[in-house]
Amino acid sequence: MTAPLVEFIVTGDEVMRGTIADTNTQFIAQRLYPLGLTLRRTTVVGDRSEDIRGALLETGSRADFCVVSGGLGPTSDDLTAACAAEAASVPMRRDRVWLDHLRRRWAARRSEPMPANNERQADVPETAEVLGNPDGSAPAFALRIGRCLFFFLPGVPREYRRIVEELVLPRLLQATGASVLRMRVLQCYGVTESRLDELVSSIRDGHPEVRFGFRTKFPENHLSLVALAADAATAEANLARVEAECREALAGYLYGSDGVTFAQAVGQELAARGETICCAESCTGGLLDDLLTEAPGSSAWAAGGFVTYSNELKERALGVPRDLIDRYGAVSEPVALAMAEGARARSGTSWALAITGIAGPSGGTPEKPVGTVWLALAGRDGARSRSAFYRGDRGQIRLQSAYGALQLLREALGHRVRSS
Repeated sequence: MTAPLVEFIVTGDEVMRGTIADTNTQFIAQRLYPLGLTLRRTTVVGDRSEDIRGALLETGSRADFCVVSGGLGPTSDDLTAACAAEAASVPMRRDRVWLDHLRRRWAARRSEPMPANNERQADVPETAEVLGNPDGSAPAFALRIGRCLFFFLPGVPREYRRIVEELVLPRLLQATGASVLRMRVLQCYGVTESRLDELVSSIRDGHPEVRFGFRTKFPENHLSLVALAADAATAEANLARVEAECREALAGYLYGSDGVTFAQAVGQELAARGETICCAESCTGGLLDDLLTEAPGSSAWAAGGFVTYSNELKERALGVPRDLIDRYGAVSEPVALAMAEGARARSGTSWALAITGIAGPSGGTPEKPVGTVWLALAGRDGARSRSAFYRGDRGQIRLQSAYGALQLLREALGHRVRSS
């Protein structure tokens, strides 16, 4: 079966001028690929009737489905519904059910009468199917123009996304010939996207019943597995079989799935062992501790941290000897080890991580260029350290430093690491 062709149309002068970003297309496009659907093109038009109408007619001649965003509000520049009726060669009608809904919604929120122009939001093409809108006043509707079934959606992202998830994607899924979708996202760190693809290529070739997708979320790389089938049991069995093979192939790089963060995965493992962590940070300025505490329940593993940006505070707060800093410099192995040991001694935690480095864009030297970082970990059995050199801008260097420290802890917890 040939995959249905899907297009997007985005309306609005604000999008054309770049005043607002088109996040709606990005949102739905990311959800199309797992369904096995082909996105043929996206068309952006301003608030002019002839442009909107022309885009609808052109798309209606070649696509199977089209999602249209924007232009369903109550003001004079909201032209999409009327243009849709013209393109379909049908008159407009006022949907009485939606009009009653609008009036009740308005009365529940405001004491003054509803302006007359708001009633325009109940006007839809005669042959349209009103889909509704759980979060707003502009109703989504479906309408066939030419060979194409169009879904007209309000442009407000919060409203748009819920309608896509609850009303549009289920219909598109049915169009693929499948009725059930099961998906897993395997999250990896320490492996490039090309190497990740290489590691699972033989599995992918042997299992055409599951779609493989790759996504970089710096500094991580993720593998998505999507099983489409006519029934839940088949979809779940196909996904489980392929996921097990991929987990084995990615051992050492795979840290979690379906949205768990890298720091959260490390923290949850600590909590399961009854252990805790404290951080001592210089160039990352508290970023590592923020990553460890952003997840609900993080008090089970995170005790807190020391942000010791200055040399003086490294001495006072962590007990780093001044002669170490004078002899080796703040960005050095001895200082990183002293920071980790000092943080663990003062916090009483099972583990302490330390980071000291040069995040840039200034501050580097020929001996220690921007991106030079020392990481250290102190535990019951002593301390260990690692030097690293990270490329990128200041934010990227800081983020990689925090991840590098967490990886040092993962290795101490027994995770096997392979070079890519």
